Amino acid sequence: MKSKILTLLAAWLIAAPLHAATVNFQGGGTVTPLGGPDAAFNLQLLATGSYSFDGVAGWSLNSPFVYNLGTNLGAGTFTFSTATDSLFGSVLTTGILNPGLTGFSLQYSILGGTGMFAGARGSGSSVVTLTVPPTEPPTFVERGSFSVPEPGSLVLLGLGLVGLGMSRRRKA
Repeated sequence: MKSKILTLLAAWLIAAPLHAATVNFQGGGTVTPLGGPDAAFNLQLLATGSYSFDGVAGWSLNSPFVYNLGTNLGAGTFTFSTATDSLFGSVLTTGILNPGLTGFSLQYSILGGTGMFAGARGSGSSVVTLTVPPTEPPTFVERGSFSVPEPGSLVLLGLGLVGLGMSRRRKA
């Protein structure tokens, strides 16, 4: 009977969805061209800025990417960081919001992190609004959110499976 209960508990732990934390972020900065467009209309850019995560300021963005002026599509990498934490991955533009390239949507794929985001995997999305002054680099404002599974959920799942394994070893 005890082994059946443990087996059911293990099956529930495996099937239970992990809790994902939602992190809201907002910030802004500048987009610096790293040269002119190439023959295929690809423009190398670097976005840098200051951000807050869930209202806590002190995060910085560093995001090199390529934007194609012909297709209005872009792709690159991102790193949000503080002195002790970071979140990094890849980013894609997913749509132009306004004619004239004044805004677009981004899709984030989180591939890792450090500190409170150590080992993070997840996704996110945002809306970016651009301001293009005539003589200075473009500036932007961004608002979005990330969904990242909480490490505590993963730890509980692992502990449950270790406990199940140990209880079966003791019987043998």
